[in-house]
Order: sequence, then C-alpha cells, then structure tokens
Amino acid sequence: MDADKKKNIIDICLNTFVAKGLVDTSSRDLGKAMNLQSGGLYYYFSSKDEAVIACAEAAAMNLEEKLIIPALKEVETPEVMMRALKQRADEMAPMMKFLAQVCSMEKYRDAMLPVLGKISKRYEVYANEFAKKFECEINEIMPFVYMCITAVSNYMIFGEKEYIIPQTEYIKKEIKRLVEKSKNKQIDIEVQK
Repeated sequence: MDADKKKNIIDICLNTFVAKGLVDTSSRDLGKAMNLQSGGLYYYFSSKDEAVIACAEAAAMNLEEKLIIPALKEVETPEVMMRALKQRADEMAPMMKFLAQVCSMEKYRDAMLPVLGKISKRYEVYANEFAKKFECEINEIMPFVYMCITAVSNYMIFGEKEYIIPQTEYIKKEIKRLVEKSKNKQIDIEVQK
C-alpha cells in the first residue's frame, strides 16, 4: 500500500476513534468509515489493536505538528503564542484524550513507548530551536518548553483552564524576559558596530 493511501486509511480510523471513542469503536465501525464491507479493516491491519497503535502514533504526530511547530513561529509574542496554543489545544483535545487513553491502557503501553520516546527526544530539538531564536543557552529555555508541553497536555486532557493558569503565566513571563534579553543583545551588537 502506498504511503498516501496508508495515511488516508489511518486518518479515517483516527477520526472514527476520536468521534466514537476508543472502547466504543468496533472493527465494523472502522470498516464502515472506510466504506468497506464488514471485516474490511483486516485488509489494512492485522487486528483492531494494530489499527489503534497506528492511529495513536498518528495522533501523537498530529498533536506535535499542530501545537509545537506553530508555537516556534509565535514565541516572540508570548501572549499571542499562549492564546493560539489554547485555541489549538481546544480543537485538538479529543485527539489528545484518545492518545492518553491508548497510552494508559496496559495492552497498548509497550507498543506506545517507542513513539512517546521519539517525541520526547524531539522536545530537546524544539528547545534548541527556541534557544536559537532567543540566542540563549538551551538550559535557559528547556524547562519552559517542557512546562508548556505539560501544561497544554494537561489542559487538553482535563479541560481545566484554571488548573494551568499559574504555569502559563510563569511561562509567558519567562519568555518575555528571554525576548527582552535577546533584544538587548541585538542592541548591544548594533552599538558595538
């Protein structure tokens, strides 16, 4: 099966799981969503569990792509970044809940470890990108990257804005500080020229 067809099948299954719920989605529901006859799911996956893992991996990548990557572009305006993150988090919350449910189930936990490990390793890559933007050391920004990811993830799972306000306010304050520090560094460079 070509990559585009596989991605399309996984997207259809993922949307079905997100809409119906992990436990309430049957193999028949997945086949129907793909416009296949009963049992058609097994043409693409050896089992429903294989489909669940493929969809959870896709969910993790979608969340990363739609939350973290745009934040890199908005980081120099922390208020805008956090407002946009909240909006995207609201939109992506059902997908995050599906991912959290898969990861919390014993039968999927081991299969998800490599995916989660791969994503967590990329957090350092993102922290490096933020550090470049601010012209600072990675250790100055890394705690805020991790704190932001954790706060947004918790918000998507629990839906409690008040729960994450202290973290997001602290993150905004520290990012503003790093933005100012970067601007001052630029001014110093200009003055020295």
